[in-house]
Amino acid sequence: MYLQNKYTRWYYSIIEHARSRPIAGYIEKHHIIPKSLGGSESKDNLVALTAREHFVCHLLLTKMTTGKDRNKMIRAVFYLTGKGKAKRNNIIKK
Repeated sequence: MYLQNKYTRWYYSIIEHARSRPIAGYIEKHHIIPKSLGGSESKDNLVALTAREHFVCHLLLTKMTTGKDRNKMIRAVFYLTGKGKAKRNNIIKK
């Protein structure tokens, strides 16, 4: 599904780091395999990230995909900027 490149390695490095540490304060849920690419809502496909990590992961996803999948990831980055839709629903409240 993903290209095998340095961006993919960086992406999974962020994901693995996030899974192995506690995080306090503001966090956002991230679908490791995005729903638009066939990912699920299962616990195995979700990880809690800081806002910065979440944005960086979505930027990396644009470099890890091609064709229609890349267009979907570009759209996701646009949504994360707050310009794509009025209400974000990816905030995890503790």
